[in-house]
Amino acid sequence: MIAFDMTGRSQEVEQILALARERPDLAQASEPAALDASRALNVGLPDVGPTEILTFLTLLFSTGKAALEFFKLVRDQLNQRGTRVAVADAPTGKLIGQIEATTTDHSLKALAGQ
Repeated sequence: MIAFDMTGRSQEVEQILALARERPDLAQASEPAALDASRALNVGLPDVGPTEILTFLTLLFSTGKAALEFFKLVRDQLNQRGTRVAVADAPTGKLIGQIEATTTDHSLKALAGQ
């Protein structure tokens, strides 16, 4: 199993969760939760204002391929909104990248560990 934390504005995270619930290849998804201030500073989302609330959710995939396909859906969703989300390794909390409209398939593969 591969677990990722996805962090962004509350609206984006809620929409990502809705996408996740439609995926039969997603093993598990947590409910969105607010980030504490110290962690919010580490997610690397430069266009987030200081008063905005960031939330995250943890997604558990059975394979890297399932994660990659999901990340492509997320990119398409973010393309419509012009926003981005941060992706971290869930067990360690280490930031591994971001997904936005311009994220390449190659970069998504790297995020998914492929």
